[in-house]
Amino acid sequence: MMKHLLDAFAFDIHMRRDVDERAPGDGIKVASHDIKQGIVFDEQGVKVTAFLVDHGPVAPAFGYRVDYRGHSVVLSGDTRPSENLIRHAQGVDVLIHEVLDADTVRAWFPANPKVAEGILAKHTTPEQAGEVFARVKPRLAVYSHAPNAEWVITQTRKTYAGPLEGAEDMLTIEIGNSIAVRHFGR
Repeated sequence: MMKHLLDAFAFDIHMRRDVDERAPGDGIKVASHDIKQGIVFDEQGVKVTAFLVDHGPVAPAFGYRVDYRGHSVVLSGDTRPSENLIRHAQGVDVLIHEVLDADTVRAWFPANPKVAEGILAKHTTPEQAGEVFARVKPRLAVYSHAPNAEWVITQTRKTYAGPLEGAEDMLTIEIGNSIAVRHFGR
């Protein structure tokens, strides 16, 4: 994938490196490698653990847990409800979970309900995410990429009553003894 990404940007790289900006070539070098479930980064007190999630037929698909100074965040990645995610998210401060609202996805493909159902089968509904949150009990649950956030939160409240934030660009979360949430522009 990274080779093809470099191929896709070859002209832009050439212009920046060789013509206009004369940017150093080292700035575009990519050092990538495939990962497996387990610790993928552990430096200066920051530990990142990758864990498998269920985004079938896409495999492998990963979620990530970041631990630092006694605090933690889990990022679900794209997934259906996943027991492995629930296991890795235990004791987490913030669980950031993907969600897709079925009505919204079906509205995207009114002429092709099979496409909508195929997409939904690889993701988590608000009600399912609420069940995940209820089992994990994070100090704060947060959604990533959730169109129609108010509706998604309303649906989630059917299965989860804890602290919850909708998906929002530039949302800032500070984790310490308490968790502070700042909304951009408010």
